[in-house]
Amino acid sequence: MRKERLQQSWMFWKEGEEGSKKNAVIPHDAMILETRSADCPNGAATGFLPGGKYVYETALFGKAEWASQRVLLEFEGVYMNSAVFLNGKQVGGRLYGYSNFFVELTGALQIGQDNVLRVVADNSHCPNSRWYSGSGIYRPVNLWTGPQDGIDPESVKITTESVEPAVVRIQAPKAVTVTIEGVTGTGEDFVLAIPSAKPWSAETPYLYTAHVQYGDDCEDIRFGIRTLAWDAHKGFQVNGKTVKLRGGCVHHDHGILGAAAWDKAEMRRARQLKKLGYNAIRYSHNPAGKNFLDVCDELGLYVIDESFDQWKIPQSACDYALHFDAQWQQDVESMVKKDYNHPCVIMYCVGNEITDTGLPFGGAICKMLCAKFKELDPTRPTMIAINSMLSTLAAMKAQQAAEKKGDGETVGSKEVNDIVALLPKIMASITPDSLEAIIHDCAEAVDIVGYNYGHNLYAGTHEKFPERVILSSETFPARMASNWNTVLENDYVIGDFHWTAWDYLGEAGVGLPVYGTSQAPFSKSYPAFTAACGSVDLIGQPESAAIYTAILWGAYDKPYIGVRPVNHSGEKYALGNWRMTDSVASWTWPGCEGRSAEIEVFSPGTKVALHNDGQLVACKPLENCKAVFCTPYHPGTLTAIAYGADGAECGRTVLQTAGTATQVVVAPEESAVRAGDIFYVPMYLADAKGALSPAKEASVTVEVEGAGRLLALGSARPDTTESYQAHQFTTYRGRLLAVVLSEKTGKVQIKANADGLAQGAAQVQVDE
Repeated sequence: MRKERLQQSWMFWKEGEEGSKKNAVIPHDAMILETRSADCPNGAATGFLPGGKYVYETALFGKAEWASQRVLLEFEGVYMNSAVFLNGKQVGGRLYGYSNFFVELTGALQIGQDNVLRVVADNSHCPNSRWYSGSGIYRPVNLWTGPQDGIDPESVKITTESVEPAVVRIQAPKAVTVTIEGVTGTGEDFVLAIPSAKPWSAETPYLYTAHVQYGDDCEDIRFGIRTLAWDAHKGFQVNGKTVKLRGGCVHHDHGILGAAAWDKAEMRRARQLKKLGYNAIRYSHNPAGKNFLDVCDELGLYVIDESFDQWKIPQSACDYALHFDAQWQQDVESMVKKDYNHPCVIMYCVGNEITDTGLPFGGAICKMLCAKFKELDPTRPTMIAINSMLSTLAAMKAQQAAEKKGDGETVGSKEVNDIVALLPKIMASITPDSLEAIIHDCAEAVDIVGYNYGHNLYAGTHEKFPERVILSSETFPARMASNWNTVLENDYVIGDFHWTAWDYLGEAGVGLPVYGTSQAPFSKSYPAFTAACGSVDLIGQPESAAIYTAILWGAYDKPYIGVRPVNHSGEKYALGNWRMTDSVASWTWPGCEGRSAEIEVFSPGTKVALHNDGQLVACKPLENCKAVFCTPYHPGTLTAIAYGADGAECGRTVLQTAGTATQVVVAPEESAVRAGDIFYVPMYLADAKGALSPAKEASVTVEVEGAGRLLALGSARPDTTESYQAHQFTTYRGRLLAVVLSEKTGKVQIKANADGLAQGAAQVQVDE
């Protein structure tokens, strides 16, 4: 069947506000357009943005050929509880906001006239998520047309039987003819040998195209030739070679764009993470979109695709747990169909931090889910991400409920409800034996057991269950070094995924530094907006943690100098468990002259020397690729020189004080784009030499003229009251990011103005 995107010509409004209809381009996020408020029912979970009920409408002209054709609509993701109407009649929809689904339009279209397509997304029952969900048609929409008896999308499966020689199995619901690299076969279930084939892996992401023909219908399916295997003795294997997963977790939103999943947004994020040494991404905590999987196929990134954040026991008052029993099977089926031909998907996670794992029925649900995944796809392992504290807390509550006092009060109920106070007590009490007594049935059901923040359980669990394959599915960033050493030293631990690879909206302030105290709550109050815990910040700039991880992985070959905020020198502070450091790569701290500066140097090698304006501060051994120095701040130059075991220099980095900002620099990431696409335009405040000047922030006004329009504007500031939809925004650490939609062919002019600074400008060509 033929596929085309339905991107333009949509109208959008909030239910009850029909008079305020606006043009919308799909993908589109309605939540990011709402007004934030401190009393929002969603609270910190969504960054103080509310849900709502939203309507999208477009017209489909009924082409003459459609009278005899199959016509389908594909929605790659609508959040949430969607209903699809054609000419006023409901023809489909989906409750789960992360599932790919199809709607049959065959025979229902009026030929020769416009057909009104309306989509209602109901995200008004809140709270329903622990993070920023977005609202509306946030992933692409596709129109599929072809012969009535043609090939259904996602109905042809391609499975690698072997790599050397390269043999693939084709399975289809009817006899098809398939051609790959000049080799052709026919049938419903048959194999093809591909001569001189190149296998797909993160290091060699080679892709093939299978041309599938059935009568007058055809489809091209992209796939990779690769096999998977796993055990506690050889670890995780791709094409017969053991792979250690260098991973990070990501949520689905794209920062200042909200949840809108543009192809370019998915590619930009994946490319940056790959550059920083990641070879694996855990999509947290819901099924990934198709365009994300496409770019991971292309770039070579292994993906853990995740099904659910809750089963029967809710994490939020109005979440998927209310519908799990009725919906889980179709959502698992949609997920596997979507993933099957993507070589990047290496395992299915059946649940994240599921409370049910601490209850007697949890094991049965886990077995049920795993059986379904295996029925649909026996080639990939199943995994569960266990949070030992949540599982133990659930078991404790269940036991206390069974031991009620005479007055009906549950023993310890007041203490149990105060999770923050109870957490140290619970964590100290958890051992491999005590946890296993609770989660054993779940652990036995899956192929790989993931532990969130469970580093203390690995050795004891391995001793008890030597055949168990363990994954460090979430890691506190401060433990990245020790956890990675555990991965390298133990075959049964196959990889490490730290929280989190990229900053995200919602779970507001969990990693936001707080000064003047050593205590801070998990989430922060308004106007905190982002989680503030990304190794890469909200607009794509690597923070200190990202470079540290890259050095641990051997993906960064010189020293990195991070300076803790000198303006907070000597103060108490709290970073929380989900931030490794508050240091930044800056030696520009005006007004802090003479104050003690704490400097973190991350580096390969065995020792590192730090020089301040040419004077040696100290030379220190590197412990887990890190050394810490203190020296009085004064404007000038810091130089870090790393040395290897042989005493020879193996890298150096210079950090220099910037001058006062004199200009706004506009630096588009592309010089030419296609019409209908987006492109990113980083901006920064620069001194007279053109260097980044991060000391004094500026309110920047951005104008976009010509063949495009401004889609979003913002900074990485984690606590802000400014809107990403405005044309004015304040820089953070001297930086700002604009996202521009190219609407037609021609040239797009971008101008940036700030009081007292020279204007920045740039131009981008838009082609067909």
